[in-house]
Amino acid sequence: MARPPRLRQLLRFDQRLRRRQRLRNGRIAGVDEAGRGPLAGPVVAGAVLLHSNRFTTPLDDSKRLSPLARERAYREILRFASVGVGAAGHEEIDRLGIQAATHLAMIRALQKLPASPEIVLVDGNSVPISYPLPMLPIVDGDAKSLSIACASIVAKVVRDQWMDLVHRLHPEYGFARHKGYGTAEHMEALEKIGPCRFHRFSFAPIRWSLGE
Repeated sequence: MARPPRLRQLLRFDQRLRRRQRLRNGRIAGVDEAGRGPLAGPVVAGAVLLHSNRFTTPLDDSKRLSPLARERAYREILRFASVGVGAAGHEEIDRLGIQAATHLAMIRALQKLPASPEIVLVDGNSVPISYPLPMLPIVDGDAKSLSIACASIVAKVVRDQWMDLVHRLHPEYGFARHKGYGTAEHMEALEKIGPCRFHRFSFAPIRWSLGE
């Protein structure tokens, strides 16, 4: 079966990088996060070490896929890859700052992989500094690399599931619909009832809702 053009494009990036880096065993882990921008909930990172590329469902940067397409891709990724998921909660974000908390979530995700990659591809322009393996930042990596695109899907699906659980505890904010982002619905709820325990109190809109 011929691979879809988008899958071939993402796969070629990883294949070229393997040759350029002269990897011995070819193991590349892709890492990406979901949830840097929301006003509530954790930042979640996915780490993916692919064993196969025989995907039958569309794969891409998670932002380019519908929720249903992400769920289908997520199930296939679990079949064809080793997957690690890490998170840094809202309290850690408030204490460390979003950048450090994001890197912490990435390290936690990588630590849950059952095998060590030779190199880690990280979406963005910075990498965690305390991880013992080579790491390579890839700007817009979720749109270039198959490994990072898969990691972006894992991170997004898991975080969305987590926010759906939070919605059951606090339906008044509409978390199931906006996942904690600062939508008009979310901001209106904050103005009316203030933040809950899952909000990021270091973020400016939350401080404003408290009159600070």
